[in-house]
Amino acid sequence: MKKLLIVTGELSGFIYAREIVRELSPFFEIFGVFTEEVPGSKRILDSKELTAFGLFEVISKLPSILRGKRRIVSFLESEKPDAVLLIDFPGFNLQIAKEAKKRGIKVLYFIPPKVWAWGRGRVEKLRAYCDRIFVIFPFEVPFYSQFGIDVTYVGNPLIDIVKPNRERKEFLETFEIEEPFYALLPGSRPSEIKYLLPTLKEFSESFGGNWVIPVADTVKELFKNFHSKNIKLVPEGERYNVLRYSEAGVIASGTASLEAAISELPHVVVYRVHPLTYFIAKRAVKLPFVSLPNLIAGKEVVPELLQDRFNRENLFLTFETLLENRDWCREVLRKEVKEKLSGGAVKKLSEEIKREI
Repeated sequence: MKKLLIVTGELSGFIYAREIVRELSPFFEIFGVFTEEVPGSKRILDSKELTAFGLFEVISKLPSILRGKRRIVSFLESEKPDAVLLIDFPGFNLQIAKEAKKRGIKVLYFIPPKVWAWGRGRVEKLRAYCDRIFVIFPFEVPFYSQFGIDVTYVGNPLIDIVKPNRERKEFLETFEIEEPFYALLPGSRPSEIKYLLPTLKEFSESFGGNWVIPVADTVKELFKNFHSKNIKLVPEGERYNVLRYSEAGVIASGTASLEAAISELPHVVVYRVHPLTYFIAKRAVKLPFVSLPNLIAGKEVVPELLQDRFNRENLFLTFETLLENRDWCREVLRKEVKEKLSGGAVKKLSEEIKREI
């Protein structure tokens, strides 16, 4: 049986990988760099050893990241997989692409670096190291094609994944949640919790009402001593129930904002990083928005509060305005974001991988 190594870093990439393993495990011996064990595969490294966000966070975690890279390179040399499937996580995965290519291993990249936003120097690396790339937004195909890269749009996996797994009544009764309630998603990285949660907690307690945080497994240790009079914590597995059944939300920029858009949830996008990280990023990124719903729609559908604009006072006023316009926001998210994306991505990607290997 042929061998496939899948390398992920962030939680979102792991969620996709879990579905891909389910599709491909009957056909390949699958190894993975995952946040947790996945039935049908063998985990060679915990991807939490590799993840950090922001310039200074990466520096502090560099020894762990280098050990992880050595472990993967050792695996490439000893096991000689027939292909490597890299999922997102570009800062690290482009290094693995180079190492795999040097050893004659086929390199497939699902959700490659967003070089259309920043880091265009990575285009040459993608062309040099990757045999094929698979993208999740239609507008990415013409962009990558102009550089001679073999690119295929397979759809967006979130269209199929983002669905509630409980009926509303069961969800509310199980966790003793009173309606109406609002969603609070402060991110899945420790650095995001550090920069976002204190302000989000202060805001939600002053705003009032019932708030629910689905706590990602990657940061649950940070919530061990968390207490609030009107914020309830639920497991990560309830994430899509929270997004579907809440009235509105405040959500960290990233995949979670797109998940909220697919759930047709009106929300405010927030983000804050180390000041120097933001200074560098602001000069590198040449886009009018940072959130995926706004980029897909090509206009501001959900408000963004970033860096210094992210404070309790601004959030209070912005969230009040959002609630007044939530019916409009919900409709625009459905028409201008959700309906622009197609489903079946994991199945299409899996069929392409089978043909390649």
